Amino acid sequence: MNNKKQQNIQSEKTLTEIFKYDAGGEASEYHIIIHSTKPEDTYEEQLNAVLNTYDYLLTQELKGAVAILKRYFLSDAANQADTLLALTTEGSDCTLSIVEQPPLDGTKIALWVYLLTDVQTQVLHNGLFEVKHSAYRHFWGGSAFNRAANSEYQTRLLLNDYVMQLMEQGCRLADNCIRTWFFVQNVDVNYAGVVKARNEVFVTQNLTEKTHYISSTGIGGRHADPKVLVQMDTYAVAGLQPEQIHFLYAPTHLNPTYE
Repeated sequence: MNNKKQQNIQSEKTLTEIFKYDAGGEASEYHIIIHSTKPEDTYEEQLNAVLNTYDYLLTQELKGAVAILKRYFLSDAANQADTLLALTTEGSDCTLSIVEQPPLDGTKIALWVYLLTDVQTQVLHNGLFEVKHSAYRHFWGGSAFNRAANSEYQTRLLLNDYVMQLMEQGCRLADNCIRTWFFVQNVDVNYAGVVKARNEVFVTQNLTEKTHYISSTGIGGRHADPKVLVQMDTYAVAGLQPEQIHFLYAPTHLNPTYE
């Protein structure tokens, strides 16, 4: 990537940060974050302001770009997610991720969208969102969850299901999965179960301290359903050669993750 641009757009009720990476003839990338600027407004008013801003941007600053991932950050998912889904599901055009992580500015909703130009997209039958360009097939997953008995069982089911989703596309967890995000309810209590299940599944997939681990975020975040203790977002790529992937190690400053 040879050109990075940033701009902020202020409207009456929102502030949008736009980051563009121009690849010079290849697929260009956008990351946009839309903030409500009226914390005194109701949730519905803030939600509509964010959605209206996004729709406007698609016809102006983001013209020609295709949404790949939308992640909504809510302040109270149990009471907000249904309204959000009712307004967005019909027009959903990409991977959807919804997590309760209250915006720090005191508002009730914020939206991060990742977009690309010059790509072909489709929703696969197994729920993954496929993005094609050049020789690459990208697979995105959002807000995967189940209602097993505890965080360990939920994580194990999530990862085992994901392994099967990748296998259907001729991919393997160790070779093709680049990134995972785990959002864990009551993370201080439930994260140990996530780690236990993740390590046990990883061993079966040749992911160990002697090979490599997948880059991952494990952080506090709630689903609208209190029975859901863990939800997962994922990103994998088919078509990469092993030499294109480099894992970062800094042993003089940071111990390995397995420690």
